[in-house]
Amino acid sequence: MVLTAALSVFVASTAGLFLLVEPAVSWYFQLAWWSYVVAVDALNRRLAGRSLIRDSTRRFAWLAGGSVAWWTLFEAINLRLGNWYYVMDPAQRWVRWTGGVVAFATVLPAIVGTVELLENLGWPRTARVPRLRWGPARDAAFVALGAASLLLPLAWPDHFFPLTWGSFAFLLAPWNRRHAPRSFLRDLERGEAGPLCRTLLAGLACGVLWEAWNYWARTKWIYTVPGLERLKLFEMPLLGFLGFPAFAVECLVVIRFVQALASRLPAARVRAVGAAVVASAAAATAIVFRAADEVSVESVYVPVAELELLPAEARERLPAAGLESPEELLRALATGEGLRSWSARTQIAPEALERVRSRVELVMHRGLGQGRALQLSRLGVAGLADLAAWDARSLAAALRAQGTTPRDRFLERRARVWLQGLRPMPDSR
Repeated sequence: MVLTAALSVFVASTAGLFLLVEPAVSWYFQLAWWSYVVAVDALNRRLAGRSLIRDSTRRFAWLAGGSVAWWTLFEAINLRLGNWYYVMDPAQRWVRWTGGVVAFATVLPAIVGTVELLENLGWPRTARVPRLRWGPARDAAFVALGAASLLLPLAWPDHFFPLTWGSFAFLLAPWNRRHAPRSFLRDLERGEAGPLCRTLLAGLACGVLWEAWNYWARTKWIYTVPGLERLKLFEMPLLGFLGFPAFAVECLVVIRFVQALASRLPAARVRAVGAAVVASAAAATAIVFRAADEVSVESVYVPVAELELLPAEARERLPAAGLESPEELLRALATGEGLRSWSARTQIAPEALERVRSRVELVMHRGLGQGRALQLSRLGVAGLADLAAWDARSLAAALRAQGTTPRDRFLERRARVWLQGLRPMPDSR
């Protein structure tokens, strides 16, 4: 019954997204991922009689809460790297932050659940490899590599950003080998790579789902990875998918580290330490969310009635006639027949509606948003054809000339995303 309910929520959310029905449009990513987490947990219960959610609600709550803090750490690192940014976020801060917490809480449960599902299915059941020899020298080498993988991207982000994914695995794996109940290194010392292979496969599977569901969502992230912006699957550069398996390994290494560390605490101190950790993580999350609002959130969603780029009569008449969201407007005015039909309903001339459609298309293009569209209008950009006439460097410079904000730190990269795939009209400058 739980599996059926989870699948039903996913199907209904996906249908609602494409039919432009709320709350599916605004919350699609969260609905899809929590459906997946619950469905995978139900499958694991059927296959092995174990449920992460039902058997230990407290453990699941810690995993979900830790997931928020864990992913927020990467959001903090991204303030320096600028490898992704968010578009069409909710305009209200409390709604935006709530959506972020609900989404981030799925990361570790999804990976852990997927690893357990592969274990229960036996994919792969075992993978024999030559036994790994280990010693103090390799301990030191792993820790040094982890430290370098963490620090080099912060120092030279354009060159070393890929090292971020896996840095904590190198840092903590030697400690786990000595102290944690489960360790990838001890598995490899026995000549068994099955657990590592399942984790890598789980990371890739989750990565594909992350990117697929993100691609169709309204509120989403877009990557601006130096040198890798052209060859993409969904929003992710193709080579970027190699980071997901490494990230999954990193997640399990961190989980095992925290669990082993907690087990070594005296029982009398567990509650106090846990409360201190929760308070510190909540404060750090709020600080990073506030900083991300200024740097990583490129645009917020604005309904048609509030689009300042449109004439007042369009902002009043189109929502009153039923076109409340930009997506509904673009879909309704996509054809000549649609323009004529809505002209009759709203008493707005077809030519004026075409100009409205062009401006809304600019706002929604690659999540550009109303703020950037207003800046572009001051440069004479009224539609995508006008935008296509620019190059990224000149566009970034012209936008900065209107005044800079922390959001402009990675402006030229984002301008390349806006211009990608556009073709100027023959008569454009």
